[in-house]
Amino acid sequence: MNLEIIEWAALAVDLTAVAVMLIGFVQAMVRYVPTMVQPAVAAIDKVQMIRCSLGSVIVFALELLIISDLLHSIVSHTLEDLYFLAAIVVLRTLIAYFLNKEIQDFAEQRASTETN
Repeated sequence: MNLEIIEWAALAVDLTAVAVMLIGFVQAMVRYVPTMVQPAVAAIDKVQMIRCSLGSVIVFALELLIISDLLHSIVSHTLEDLYFLAAIVVLRTLIAYFLNKEIQDFAEQRASTETN
């Protein structure tokens, strides 16, 4: 019975991550569409801001998926399943790290540009 609860909790976290990504996608598209009619030079900064915002959403969703993977590891019964889950967690962690690094680099670049 307890394993079923953990499986349902993992599914709930998975669905939450999907919802976060979909909401982030819709928000990004709503912000992006107006930039399509602007001159390219004027739109570059806005598109970068949209990318950073979407990147933050993706990082958050990846963190939720890592939580789900950890819950799945509790109910895994074979060593092969655990290896697979570990590989997925490592990949998601790397993706989240590099996305977060790109977002921070852009924020620092933007801050230094505004200071000058």
